[in-house]
Amino acid sequence: MAGERKHYISYEGMIAKLMSGFTEKFVRNRVVRVSLATALLAVSAWAFSPYVSSRVGSSAFVNAELMRVTSPFGGRLTQDLPRRGEFIAQARTVKLVEALAPDQRHLFDLRQQQAVAKERAELARTQLAEVKGSDHELRTRFDAYQTGIVQRISGEIEEAIAENKGCLAEAEQRRDIGSRMEQLTKLGTASVIRSVEALALRDAVVTRCEVTQARLKRLKVELEGAQHGIFLRDGANDVPYSQQQRDRLMLRRQELETELLNETSKAQQFSNALTEETERLVRSNHFELTLPTDNVVWTTGASPGSTVIEGQFIMDLADCQHRFVAVELPERVFEQVKAGDRASVRLVGSDTWIYGHVRQERGSAARVDDRLLAAQVPKPSSGSITVDVELPAEAWSEDRNGNFCDIGRLAEVRFPRQGISMPSFVRQLFTPSHAASAAINVSR
Repeated sequence: MAGERKHYISYEGMIAKLMSGFTEKFVRNRVVRVSLATALLAVSAWAFSPYVSSRVGSSAFVNAELMRVTSPFGGRLTQDLPRRGEFIAQARTVKLVEALAPDQRHLFDLRQQQAVAKERAELARTQLAEVKGSDHELRTRFDAYQTGIVQRISGEIEEAIAENKGCLAEAEQRRDIGSRMEQLTKLGTASVIRSVEALALRDAVVTRCEVTQARLKRLKVELEGAQHGIFLRDGANDVPYSQQQRDRLMLRRQELETELLNETSKAQQFSNALTEETERLVRSNHFELTLPTDNVVWTTGASPGSTVIEGQFIMDLADCQHRFVAVELPERVFEQVKAGDRASVRLVGSDTWIYGHVRQERGSAARVDDRLLAAQVPKPSSGSITVDVELPAEAWSEDRNGNFCDIGRLAEVRFPRQGISMPSFVRQLFTPSHAASAAINVSR
């Protein structure tokens, strides 16, 4: 046994010597050492090349603008209130706030004014009907009066015609008697006085006939006027009392028609206003909001069922379609980075590179950004600028519901350099870099 153990130990020693010699020869081999040095240099160049060919942001994180939703009136939050972190894949309308005691004073006032306008319109309509009835009665009286006057004048004309006819016959008889009396006087059988009396009677009859003819003409004129509604007798008025009353009623009817039109128009206006006010109250009894597509509920200000007042904060929506990366760069590159330049973005923890474009840049002395943002943008330190790189809408992870659209995640941003020459490459190679890919996570 002892011999076998001694032989085993000598065998292990021989193997160890062989391995030691092989390792020493392998390490001392020039090809191996040159290959190892070349590999180290290649790895170093590969690791340092991004800082030479690109400008790397020293502080970068994903950010997005917020849309703040506040309550337009006092009420209670409904159970449809979205929860924090919920991603809105499709636009939908939700009821957020229900009014507890809506103000209906204006509605009651409109109803009262509409009722008053309707009552006035109905009163004007009733008065107008009464005026029309009175006008009809006066019209009947006027027609009867006109008919009576026309018949009376017509009778008087007939009497005047008959009287004129008898007068003409009598005048013809007196003319014959006067002629005979003149002949008898010439023959000496009648006295001159009797002849003169006969002539005088003849002239009187002729005069009476002329008066009758004049009265007949006057009656014809009165008849024509009466047929046209103008009466030339019974006083100085041209129309009777019934027609004068009809004229007054016509003026009153015009006033009532105007009043009826105005009140009807007011009632219609109040009806339209009531419809609009009712719809407004229906809308104001609950506040509905259309949640936009591709947004995420960033924060909520209260829980469902809570009471809110007018203007109270309800929730913030982060726009996932318009995200951007806020990058901090040295101020000496302000002129070298322009709006619209392309930039490569990689979220920390991901191997995927996203290509965006520079949207804007601000110097260190600029005022603090007053936009409502999901992640707080720190004020640039002295000697640095802030660059916003807009990301494409489709550049987010698949799991959007629960990760807040990657807002607040750290990122590495590279801006490609333009026109790098060999001297500048060597200078960049041996100059200490001021860039780093670390950033401060300011996610909420």
